[in-house]
Amino acid sequence: MRTVYLIRHGVAMEREEFRGDDLERPLTETGEKKARQAMEGLARLLRTEKQQPRIISSPARRAQQTAEIFRKVWGKEAEVQIRDSIKPGATALDYLDAMIYFPLKEDRVLLIFGHEPEISETCALVSNVHRFQGFYAPLWKTGERNSEILAELQHWLPSDEGEFTVVEGSLQFQIKKSGVVRIQLDADGAMIQGIYSPSVLRALSQ
Repeated sequence: MRTVYLIRHGVAMEREEFRGDDLERPLTETGEKKARQAMEGLARLLRTEKQQPRIISSPARRAQQTAEIFRKVWGKEAEVQIRDSIKPGATALDYLDAMIYFPLKEDRVLLIFGHEPEISETCALVSNVHRFQGFYAPLWKTGERNSEILAELQHWLPSDEGEFTVVEGSLQFQIKKSGVVRIQLDADGAMIQGIYSPSVLRALSQ
């Protein structure tokens, strides 16, 4: 059983305002402030649950900055590990790959700092695990990445027309900047245990 927190980066400069590489687009001053308040709430939530975090982040600067804000708030030998596979433009399967296969001790929870729409698409995917359980369960069998089965799941992802086939008739998700989703998963399935908006996290920090 694993507990994973998917965290969207804080408010960043708009693409139209930033002339450099999109991966280098930073948080705004207000974005940093709001992210810090939200991460203080997340840290308090983890401490209340007596959970110890492992932190991975997209290589995008805005995601790394948000992860670093949490690391400083946590202040307990936390390190941020960069994972290129969850950079902007990744798929829900890239996130699922990290959620299942990233090395994690039993007494740790995994924090993944990433992007939209990938986080929402991942939520939609895991909330529909029961629809492709025959593919999902074998991903856990060896503890090693099963690229063949992951490839079989590609047809559940957004199509070229932007349609997300797995969520037809099911819940839609939209995670705000600095928002957090808590997911618990194992070979039997996955459960979204909580969706925390930035305002809820800020309230938790008080």
